[in-house]
Amino acid sequence: MKNSSQKSQPEADQPLVENVKSQKLVPNLIRDQIQYSLLILLFLFISACDKGPPIPEEKFIIVYVDLLIIQDTTTASTFSPDSIKTLVFTRHNISAEDYDATVNYYNSQPEKWVAFFDTTTAYVENLKKEAKKQP
Repeated sequence: MKNSSQKSQPEADQPLVENVKSQKLVPNLIRDQIQYSLLILLFLFISACDKGPPIPEEKFIIVYVDLLIIQDTTTASTFSPDSIKTLVFTRHNISAEDYDATVNYYNSQPEKWVAFFDTTTAYVENLKKEAKKQP
């Protein structure tokens, strides 16, 4: 009889086992959802960090050089620094916010400034050569 009572014992405990399993399942689901959410947030953060500046480097070089040329060739009484920026930004169809965000991007990664100024110097040298060719 012990054998038959032992067999019936687990059957009687079966709902209890299922209940315990379901109780463990809920925290596991919550844990899995939290892990999944954190993974998505991490991915979004990394993809946001990998984003480059709002203004592509090639365009930023031209804008930067235009600002320098206009500032160097005009007097403060002719144009204010803000009006010079507005003029250049309008000409290149960019916003002051994008320009500032691009400068901040380069400020956060100083090694990018080095490459930027090397390319900008080459661009200015090309402008000088082209200007000398003009009669």
